[in-house]
Amino acid sequence: MMKPIRPVVAYLNMRRTPTEQAGPLKAALRAGVEVILIGDGVPAGLPTSLVTSQRKVASIFDTHDVLSVLATELARRPLAGVVTWSDAAVETVAAVGAAYGVPTASPSAAKICRDKALMRAALSERRADLCPRFARVSSWEETVAAAEGMAFPLILKPVAGSGSKGIYRAEDAAQLREAHEALTALVDPARDPIFTGHKDDLIVEEFLQGSEHSVEGVVQGGALTVFGVTDKRTTEPYRLEVGHVFPSQLPDAALASIHELVVEAVGAFGLDDSAFHLECMVGHDGKARLIECAARGAGDYIVSDLIGLATGESGATNVLRVALGEAPRTVPPTVVAGVRKVMAPRAGRFEELTGLDEVLRIPGVEKVVLERQRGATVRLPPEDFASVVIGAVIASAPTAVELEGILDTAIATLVPVIA
Repeated sequence: MMKPIRPVVAYLNMRRTPTEQAGPLKAALRAGVEVILIGDGVPAGLPTSLVTSQRKVASIFDTHDVLSVLATELARRPLAGVVTWSDAAVETVAAVGAAYGVPTASPSAAKICRDKALMRAALSERRADLCPRFARVSSWEETVAAAEGMAFPLILKPVAGSGSKGIYRAEDAAQLREAHEALTALVDPARDPIFTGHKDDLIVEEFLQGSEHSVEGVVQGGALTVFGVTDKRTTEPYRLEVGHVFPSQLPDAALASIHELVVEAVGAFGLDDSAFHLECMVGHDGKARLIECAARGAGDYIVSDLIGLATGESGATNVLRVALGEAPRTVPPTVVAGVRKVMAPRAGRFEELTGLDEVLRIPGVEKVVLERQRGATVRLPPEDFASVVIGAVIASAPTAVELEGILDTAIATLVPVIA
């Protein structure tokens, strides 16, 4: 008896850790699809019964190469959908969607959602009050000229960065100059492919004060579905995200302001048939203002773990549903879920993470994720914005207060040994 033919879905890139890879893989298993994985980095050990083909390309930004590889792998079979789980492939996904007629963000919307200056320009035309004052800059002279019309403190960051890379807060002109010099060295595709097409491309903007949050959802056929709002913990001065709690504990008025921002932003960007991860700041006046919006599901264990833990309905599964043209399903949260990152106290060589046994015995702890291998080099910002993260603790609890207590205890118990 012949096996039934499964629909084929293309995944363009995967998240870094096996824990985050598990969400999309389980979503594909539930959907009964076959996965073709194409990326500039292909993880080892993926189940070949599910991921039937893994093809590495020189650059996920090379749309022509990705389309050529995909055509070869499909071998005349129809493509049911295409998804990415990272920022780098957002525009390539849109190109694949346009070529094969499957649901994705449009190329124009994808371009906006990969460019923080275009985001602000599009939203400002519709609602200037929902953005900080900003300017796209490259040279130091352009940065000085733009700053003259703004009030310190200022933020200088890459137009096309992701993962909190290269976010500098400047209190005065001297710090702004230091930030510009550092970013001129950082924002180079030869150093990090995420900056492909955006060498020396920066944005300077007025600093937004308040609490930081993200909105997780999808748009399908013009209809907006919000799965929930996530509360964030960030560090100073580089705004590294070190913790998330889902769902948000904000009051109803602030949540209403966030929803208003999402509606306006999605409309301004022309975003449709796509997941989104919108980051915002809620000011002391209770008003939400845009930080950025990605045309993909959230990383940092939000889509892969937190939404599912809190609601029982997988965030990754809903992202895949929309890519397949199916309606998303929403379930209200019954518990609070969160993640807290284990940060290296200093630079050096990572030797071990002590306290694992004790933490895994703490009621409410769901997982401990190790993101660095033993012997890995650890560098601190601004030299490096990723290797400082050693691991993460994921937990759930009936209330946010209980959750924070569990995470506080876990982080205090876990000690990274840096030689």
